[in-house]
Amino acid sequence: MLGVLACSVTKTIPADEPLEEEPPPEDPTEEPGDEPVDEPVEQPSQGGSGGMAGTDGMGGSGGEPPLEPPRSDVIDVDEGTFTPGEPPPSAGEATFSQIVSVVGPPAVTNGGSAILHVQLSPPVPSPSFVLGLNGDTGYHTVTGVDPDGDGTYDITTVVAAGATQTSLTFRVALTDASGNVGPYSELAVPVIQSGTGDVKITLSWDRLHDLDLRVVEPSGEVIRYSNQSSGTGGALDLDSGANCSPSPANSENIFWPSGGGPTGQYVVSVHNYQQCTPGPIDYTVRVVYDNVVNTYKGTFAEGTASETESAANVHEIARFFR
Repeated sequence: MLGVLACSVTKTIPADEPLEEEPPPEDPTEEPGDEPVDEPVEQPSQGGSGGMAGTDGMGGSGGEPPLEPPRSDVIDVDEGTFTPGEPPPSAGEATFSQIVSVVGPPAVTNGGSAILHVQLSPPVPSPSFVLGLNGDTGYHTVTGVDPDGDGTYDITTVVAAGATQTSLTFRVALTDASGNVGPYSELAVPVIQSGTGDVKITLSWDRLHDLDLRVVEPSGEVIRYSNQSSGTGGALDLDSGANCSPSPANSENIFWPSGGGPTGQYVVSVHNYQQCTPGPIDYTVRVVYDNVVNTYKGTFAEGTASETESAANVHEIARFFR
C-alpha cells in the first residue's frame, strides 16, 4: 500500500523556457527566517515538442497544510476524480452506447503508466466513464479522450510506486447524462515489479519503441542502459525496447534502495534512441523521493530518434535535490 504523499501535481511548462534548478536543501544550522520561502520549481522538457512537468509542492506561506483530496492507494487517473466506496451498480444497457472492447498494455510496472483504450459503438462526444479496480478503496470518474477520432477513447492510469499487486483488474463502464451507469467491462493487466527505495524514477510509453532512461546521480556517475548500476547502489532494473524487441511493459526503472540514496542533485533525462513504429511517441516519467511524487509528460516527434544524442532526441526532464 502507498503511504501518504506530500504532493502529486502536474502542470504545463513551455518547451523553450530554461530549466530552473531546484534549490539545495536548507542548512539546518541556519537560524529560522534567514531564507525566503521556497517556491515551486518549473522543470520543462527540452529539445522537442515539450510536455508537462510537476512541482514538488514543498514550502508555502506557513500555517496548516491544505487537506489532500481522497485518493486511491493503487492508481492515479489523469484528469480523473476519485470517490471512496464501491463503484455504482450498472443500470442496464438499453440507453447506452456499447463498450465494444477495453484494451490495455500486456503488462505494467509499479510506478509506470497504463493507457486503457475503450472502443464505443456508436461513438459518444466526451464520454464519461466509471473506472473501478478490484480490491481498491474507491473508484474514479473520468472523461475519455479520442485522440484519433475513431471512437476509441483513452484513459491514462499511473500505478503507485509502492503497489505490490501481481495483477490489476480494471472495471470500466459508460455513464449517461443523468449519471446512470452502463454494463461494466473488465481487463486484467499483470504487474511486473520494479525496484523501490529512497529514489524511484520510472519511464513509460504506450507502444513498441526504444526510449532510454538515464539519471546522473550526485557523484556524477550516469546510470543508463550501458551502465546499469552505480557505486552508490543505484540500478537500472527494468529495461525495454532494446533493438525494437517487444517488452511486456514498455517501461524502464532506476532506483536506489532504502537507505542507499546519496545526498545531492539528481538529473533525469530521456533519450529517443530508436524509432520502432510510425508516429510521434508520448512518454510519462514519474519521480518519487522523500514523500514527493512528480509526474512529467512529453513527446518526441517522429523521425527524431538516433543513437547520436542531440537537442531533438534528448529531453532533460527534471533536476532535484534530496
